[in-house]
Amino acid sequence: MTDVQRKKWLNGHQIGLLGVMVMVLVTLTGCQPTSTAKQSRQINVVATLGFYGEAAQAILGHSGHVTTVINSPSIDAESYEPDIKTAKQVARADVVVENGLGYDSWMDRVVAANQDAGTKTLTIGKLMRKKTGDNPHLWSDPTVMMTVTQRLVTQFSRLNPSQAATYRRRGAAYERQLAVLPKLARQIKRQAKGQQVAVSEPVFDLALTAMGYRVSDGHFAQAIEEDSDPTPADITHLQAQIKHHRIAFFVENTQNSSKNVTAMVQLARRYHVPVVKVTETMPAHQSYRTWMLSQYQQVKRIQEDSHS
Repeated sequence: MTDVQRKKWLNGHQIGLLGVMVMVLVTLTGCQPTSTAKQSRQINVVATLGFYGEAAQAILGHSGHVTTVINSPSIDAESYEPDIKTAKQVARADVVVENGLGYDSWMDRVVAANQDAGTKTLTIGKLMRKKTGDNPHLWSDPTVMMTVTQRLVTQFSRLNPSQAATYRRRGAAYERQLAVLPKLARQIKRQAKGQQVAVSEPVFDLALTAMGYRVSDGHFAQAIEEDSDPTPADITHLQAQIKHHRIAFFVENTQNSSKNVTAMVQLARRYHVPVVKVTETMPAHQSYRTWMLSQYQQVKRIQEDSHS
């Protein structure tokens, strides 16, 4: 059985286990899963990914509690297997924030197993009007988190109208912190002039599009993301782009190394093609803003160096 087949088999058999876990949880607590949140007048949020949890906490402040499931860069969100702890957290949640687009589909199963709790689910893929098959790495788009913040303010205000003005104030303050990202993307776009770039995986593609660049090695990047080998034609094509300087830079996801990616990074260094280092998940002890800003600024510095 291949890794992909094993993952599909595990995913297909987890919903029954999750249902049992939630039934046990409700039996042990002897109460409705959402009663704790209602009695405390606090909004309980479970977010699959750290940056969505960060936005929720920035809005709620001390009037809510946010739990992030994927809370370490070493955890792979796409292959994560939820356990009794996750089921318990969701059982007590008023709102669940998930990415969608297949990236964290395990959360759908946890929520479905706990459907009587009345939990509201915010799926960012649907919010951004994306469909299955679209790039799920929505957070690299410089405007996405501002849209997420606005929707969370609305959702929290419906749950606790007495705090609506406070939520709006905190949400606006958080948006002001994020405003530097689309501003910087626009500055970069003015100099990008539609140049081609290559990527090891499509984790930064939405940011690159906003910056005015075109990704030239989609097939190679998709193969790496799916843990398969790129075709010889894709490898030869990318090698030629690097050797003949047909790309402005190469974007490397440093969290997923492979012999093919390592070889391309080495080739880029040899031919003096700049390399932008990005990560798929938010590094520990960083905010979403500082994480994205550091990656955007790498692109800005490459532009500046090319004109010096």
